[in-house]
Amino acid sequence: MSAPGPGYRAALRRELAHLRRDRWDLGMLTLFPALAILIVAAMLIAGVPRALPVAVVDEDNSTLSRAIVRAVSASPAVTIAERPETFALAERSGRAGRVWAILLIPRGVSEGLERQTTPAIQIFYNASFLTIGASAESGIRSAVGAVLAERGLDAARARGLPAIRIRPPVVQATVLFNPQTSFEWYLQALIQPAVLHLLAGCVAVMAMGRELQGRSLAQWKAETGGGLPALLGKLTPYVGVLSIWGLVWMIWLVGIRGWTMNGSLLLTLAAQALLIAGTAALSALLVIGVRKPSFAFSATALYAGSALAYSGGTLPLGGGSVFARGWSQALPFTHYLRLQMDQFLGAPVSLALPQIGVLSLYLVVPLGFCLLLLRKPEQAA
Repeated sequence: MSAPGPGYRAALRRELAHLRRDRWDLGMLTLFPALAILIVAAMLIAGVPRALPVAVVDEDNSTLSRAIVRAVSASPAVTIAERPETFALAERSGRAGRVWAILLIPRGVSEGLERQTTPAIQIFYNASFLTIGASAESGIRSAVGAVLAERGLDAARARGLPAIRIRPPVVQATVLFNPQTSFEWYLQALIQPAVLHLLAGCVAVMAMGRELQGRSLAQWKAETGGGLPALLGKLTPYVGVLSIWGLVWMIWLVGIRGWTMNGSLLLTLAAQALLIAGTAALSALLVIGVRKPSFAFSATALYAGSALAYSGGTLPLGGGSVFARGWSQALPFTHYLRLQMDQFLGAPVSLALPQIGVLSLYLVVPLGFCLLLLRKPEQAA
């Protein structure tokens, strides 16, 4: 393999010299990703939410209701933070954000086990924070269900009811690939590449926009040649360092925390590097084409900042609008995330080839347009 050309070496040396001089730009490649790893890892290391504060309103004040309260108190998912006397007071705590869910045990629940009808035990949860509220509701519901099942059988035996010999079919749900339903595995796998995706676009705009003097790239082109080797040399430090951070993050998630990559880890890391390179090329094109770093930053924030929301990893897009589904398919992050999650689940490598092809286009096409624009004569303002 031949050594890199003089244009590549000149651009690379020029960029490395700038990073040695400018601590702020260097910090964007070193300190910022490190802080992102530490903050996200510390926030999600618990995996599953525990001890979520809830309120219990016991209007029945019976042996059954006290058993329900004890069961809820023993649930690791929630903790009883308040015991208001009325539902109105509990609702006020919910609106204030002091509790995520409310358990209401109405009068007559204990007596209802002896009759045909039983007052409904109600659970209210805050759907404005859907994940946390649903987790609190699930913890309460499991504890209440266990008590009611046990006490219901006791009441049936006390009335001398015969045992039912024919049991109806039951439904069993089995969780695959994330049996702990851990937020650490799910959210870190989403957040990590999304952060690097956005950061790659921003540093590319920063690096390319720095060369604009009077809205001209003439000096940079004169010193480096301004062709494809020069463009690759300018972007190499940023793509290389951010790809290394992607490796570090994956080592933390898979190697240290022990989450299993059932497919190809090397393929996933290669696709991540391809995503970072394509993002850098796309944002560099925005700078070269418009010659306004402020516009390029805004456009980068638009397509990279919205990538996680429109990737299908957080919200389903199957029933979304034509615009939402079209925008999702237009974003490079969507195709990378599809490949990554397929590999986490152990999909064959052949399924990743279309996504690799699409990610390659996000690199090759912007670079091609960059070269066309760089060939135009420069006119300094």
